[in-house]
Amino acid sequence: MELAGVLLVTSVLLVIAFILLTVSLMRLRGTAQELEAALADESGARDRAALLLAIASAVNSSLALEEVLNVALTHAGRIMGAVAGAMYLVRIGKAEMYREASYNLTNRARGGVRKIDEEPLQTVLSVMRPLVVNLDERTAPGLEAGGHPQHALVVPIVRSGQLMGAMELYLNAWRELTEDQADLLNGVASQAAIAIRHAQLFQAQEENALTDELTKLPNRRALAQEFLKEMQRARRHHNAIAFLMIDLDHFKQVNDTYGHLNGDAVLAELAQILKTGARESDVCARYGGEEFALILHETTEPGARTLAERIRAKVAAATFPGGLKLTISIGVAATGEPTLFTQLIDRADQALYTAKQGGRNQVRVADMKGPAPKPHPTKPEAEPV
Repeated sequence: MELAGVLLVTSVLLVIAFILLTVSLMRLRGTAQELEAALADESGARDRAALLLAIASAVNSSLALEEVLNVALTHAGRIMGAVAGAMYLVRIGKAEMYREASYNLTNRARGGVRKIDEEPLQTVLSVMRPLVVNLDERTAPGLEAGGHPQHALVVPIVRSGQLMGAMELYLNAWRELTEDQADLLNGVASQAAIAIRHAQLFQAQEENALTDELTKLPNRRALAQEFLKEMQRARRHHNAIAFLMIDLDHFKQVNDTYGHLNGDAVLAELAQILKTGARESDVCARYGGEEFALILHETTEPGARTLAERIRAKVAAATFPGGLKLTISIGVAATGEPTLFTQLIDRADQALYTAKQGGRNQVRVADMKGPAPKPHPTKPEAEPV
C-alpha cells in the first residue's frame, strides 16, 4: 500500500510538471511571436521613418520640382511594392491633373492627363484618402516590362485643404490597405505637398526673372538661354535655325504724342500679335525697348521669310490702343550651317537695320554667305507718324 501511494503521488506530480512545462512553452512561444511581431513593427517603422526622412531631405536639399516628385514617388513605390508609378499635379484653373513624373512606364504612356471628375481619381478624391482602385484599358498606362496594370493605389496630395495633385502606384494584384500603410502614405503625401509648394514658388521666381513684366514674354536673358538650347538641338539633329529681329516703326513718336502709358499698351498689344502669329514651337521674346525677337525651330530661309511677311501684314492690319495704325520692320537670318549659328542674331539685326533704312514696314533677309556684319551706325531717326 505504501508503495502504491508513493507511485500515485509521483504520477500526479509528473502530470502537474508536464502541465506546467506545457504552459511555460506556450507562454514562451507567445512571447517569441510577440517579439517577432514587435521586431517586424520596428522594421516597418524604420522603413516608414526612412521614407519620410528621404522626402523631408529632398524638401530641404532641392528646389527642383522634378527631383522632388521623383524622390517621393520612387520611395513610396518601393515601400508599397509597386511595379510602376506616376505623379500628377493640378494646373491652376483646370479641372485636370497632368503627369509630371513617372517611373517604369513606357514613353508617352496613356493617361498623361487625368480629369478630376473621372476615374481613377473621382472615387479617391470623394473621400480624400489613399485607396486601391481598378484601372480599365482607357486609363491604364503601359509598363516598360510589358502589359498594363489592372490596379492603382491612388494617394491624394493636399496642403491646407487645397488639392495639389495625386500619386498613382501601380500594383500587380488587388490589396486592402492597412491602417499603418494608409498613415504612411498620408505622411508621404504631406511631405510631398510641402516639397511641391516650395519647388513651385522657386519655379515662379525663376520664371519671373526670365519674363518681361510688361509684355509677359520671355526677356532677353531667357531668349539667350533658349537660343543656346536651340543651337545645341540643331547641331545634334542637323536642323536649320532662323532668327527674326523685329522693331516697331516710329515708336518714339507714339510715346511723345500719346504718352508712355499708351506706349506701354501698344507694346503689350504687339507682343500678343507676335505670339499668336508665331508657331507653337517658336520662341517669341522682348529683346528690349520696342524690339522683339523670334527663334524659329527647324526653319529654313524661305519658311522664315514667309512667316515674317505674315506677321508684318498682321501687324499692319491691326488697330492698336488709341486707334493707332502701326507697322513693324523685320530682319531675317536663317542657316543650316552649324558654324554660322552664332552669327544669326547679328545678321538678323543688320538685316533689320537695312529694312529701316529702306523705308520701314518691310522684311529684309540677311545674306548668310557674305562677310560677317560690322556694327551698324545708329538706327535712322524716327519720322513723324
